[in-house]
Amino acid sequence: MKDNKVYAVVFTIVLCGASSGVLTFANALWHGRIVANEKFSMIEAIVDSLDLLGPGMGRDDVVGTYGEVVREARKGTMDFYEARRGGKLIGYAMEVVGRGKYGPIKGILAFGPAKRSLLNLRIYEQNETPGLGGRITSMGWLGQFSGKPLGAGGLIFSKSGSGANVIRPVTGASKTMFSLSKILNKAIAQFLAGGADLDELDLGLSADTVTKATPGYPKNQPKPPHLREEIKRPPFMVPKGGSVNLALKKPVTCSMPDEPIIGELSQITDGILKSGQFDYVELDPGPQYVQIDLGDEHTIYAAVVWHYYKNPIIYQDVIVQVATDKDFKENVVTLFNNDHDNSSELGKGTDTAYFGRWWGEIADARGPENAGIKCRFVRVYTNGGTADEDTRFVEVAVYGQPKKK
Repeated sequence: MKDNKVYAVVFTIVLCGASSGVLTFANALWHGRIVANEKFSMIEAIVDSLDLLGPGMGRDDVVGTYGEVVREARKGTMDFYEARRGGKLIGYAMEVVGRGKYGPIKGILAFGPAKRSLLNLRIYEQNETPGLGGRITSMGWLGQFSGKPLGAGGLIFSKSGSGANVIRPVTGASKTMFSLSKILNKAIAQFLAGGADLDELDLGLSADTVTKATPGYPKNQPKPPHLREEIKRPPFMVPKGGSVNLALKKPVTCSMPDEPIIGELSQITDGILKSGQFDYVELDPGPQYVQIDLGDEHTIYAAVVWHYYKNPIIYQDVIVQVATDKDFKENVVTLFNNDHDNSSELGKGTDTAYFGRWWGEIADARGPENAGIKCRFVRVYTNGGTADEDTRFVEVAVYGQPKKK
C-alpha cells in the first residue's frame, strides 16, 4: 500500500498540514510574547524619560508606576502621555517613530511641565550599525538631550556648532543622525504647535529648479568667526496651509535710487531659483535692501533668501525684517540678523554667517507656538560678500497663509 501513489500524496498533504499547524501555533505564541515585550519596552521608556524609573525597579514596579502616574491623551492630531503624581504635573511624553538607515527607530521624547525644555530622550527599538548608529541607545549619548531648551528652530545636530539647542552627533553615523534629527524635530514642532496638523515646507529644490553647485571656498580668503558648519537642514514644519509663497510675482523695491546694476527687481519674486549668468539682481556696493509688498497683511511662517550661489560667497550683514507699513515704523520684527558687529547699524545680530547655497536661507517667523507673524512688507538687507563681492539676489520667497477675504 505504501507504494501506492495516492498514499504518498495523502501522506505529504497530512505532513504539510501538521507542520503548518505547528508553525502557526508557535508563531501565534511567540508573536504574543514579542508584542508584550515591545509594549513593555515602550512603557519602560516612557517611565524612564519622565525621570520615574528608580534603581532596582522590576517589571511589575515599572508597569505599576505607569498605571498610577501616566495617562494617555490626545490634542488635535497628536497622541501623547501626561504624567502627574499627587496632582502635580511632572511632564509630557511623545512616541517618536521614523525610518533609520536599516530599519525603524522608535523612542520616547519627554518634555518638562512648562513646555520650555526637554526632559529626556529614550530609544527602545533600533536596527542601526553597532558601535556607530547603534550608539543612539547609550546613556552617554542620550544624556545631552536632558534639559535642552525648546524653540521653533528645534534641535541642531552639529559636531562643531555652538548653542543651547546643539546636539553632538555620533561620528560615522551621518544617515542615522539625519534620520533621527528629522524624527525629533517633527515631534518637537507638533508638540509646540499644540497638536496642530503640520506640513513640511517644500521649497521645490529639484535639479530642474536650482543650480545644484556647492563650490569650495578659496583657502586664501578669511572666514568670519561666526561662520556656521554646513549640515543637512532638518524639516521646517509649518501649520497646514501655511506653505503658500505669498511673495510670488509681488512688486519689489530697493534702497537704491537707480535701477540695479544687473537684472530687474521683478526677478527677485519671479519664482526662478537658478543661479546662472543672468539669473540674479546686482545692487550697488555697501548696505542695500530689497523690499517686497505682499499686497495685504498675511500670516507668514518663513522668509527664504537665495543670494547668488554659483560661486562660494559668504554674504555679510544679512538682516530680514517684516512690518505692517512700507516705511518700517510699525510692528517691525527682525526674523534674522547675522550682523555680528553692528556694521550696518541696525543692531547687533546673533545669527550665524553662511555660504549662499542652492537650498536658500530660512528666516523663521513661526514664533514659539507656531502662530506666525502678521505683516505686509518684507525687507532683506545685505552688505556684499566677505571677499568684496557685490550684493546679488536670486530670489526671496515668503511662505504663509493668505488672508481670508
